[in-house]
Amino acid sequence: MSESLSAVVVAAGRSQRMGFDKLLTPLGGRPLLLHTLERLLRTEAPAEIVLVVRPGSEVEMETAIAPLRDKGSIRLVPGGAQRQDSVWAGLQAVADSSDFVLVHDAARPFVTKELVDVVLAAAKLSDAAVCGAPCSDSLKEVADDGLVVQTIDRSRLWSVQTPQIFRTSLLRKAYESALISGVTFTDDTAVVEKMGHPVRIVLYNGINLKVTTPADWKLAELLLQFGDSDFGPGQMLRKHLHDMNNHLTPLLGYAYMLVSQFPEDSREKKFATSIQMASERCQTTTATMQKLVREIFPRKGEPSYSNSLSR
Repeated sequence: MSESLSAVVVAAGRSQRMGFDKLLTPLGGRPLLLHTLERLLRTEAPAEIVLVVRPGSEVEMETAIAPLRDKGSIRLVPGGAQRQDSVWAGLQAVADSSDFVLVHDAARPFVTKELVDVVLAAAKLSDAAVCGAPCSDSLKEVADDGLVVQTIDRSRLWSVQTPQIFRTSLLRKAYESALISGVTFTDDTAVVEKMGHPVRIVLYNGINLKVTTPADWKLAELLLQFGDSDFGPGQMLRKHLHDMNNHLTPLLGYAYMLVSQFPEDSREKKFATSIQMASERCQTTTATMQKLVREIFPRKGEPSYSNSLSR
């Protein structure tokens, strides 16, 4: 019997850095929140979704998610003053039969089945897992006066994201301890780490943007538009690469035929071999470009390409 997964989607923030209620504002024609929930439902992983909302916004949220009511179990619960209060409220609403719980930011609308599957697999090994990526930027410690104190060694530093998946009983126990301690946490894995339990991290190279600033909003809008539109740059690139591959396949076949027609060490054979090698390289490059285009401009229901690594 497979172990059940519940999801807690945190949507109780006030969008202070955005300047407007980002979750209920249309992004690419639909509320941002709807994109996130729809993609999470599309993974077919969670048996239930507990949506934690800002107190007083329940009616608006119910209206926003109405189109998804027949696609899965979604229950609304009011959140708290801090993120950890909201997650705790969601945990209390999760079914008692839940084996694992997935915690996800409502402002991350690019969650995929592949991402959920890889984090869940890691959680089944360690009871706690998170996706992320090694820090690529240089990191500086900066004083209050704006002067750099020191450069931080980034070789072992990772930036973590959501979804984060835990054995439900473990996360509940960790949050109970956190409430007693009175310490404030902004990340669920930190709550588990504080209890002394190890967390497994998996590398995810796919698009997992958190929409926080106006610049993020514009980027998310472009990614959604180009990924779904038949006339956007993503689909045009797909078409041209497909056509290129169709032209390269017979060219490669002709090159093989030519190579076999000429004597060894002849000038003609060397020329034909050069054509063959160039065709092979072009075909390899085209395949790589197609993979990148699928990642940057995914179609609806199409998993993004990612590379995962557990440690």
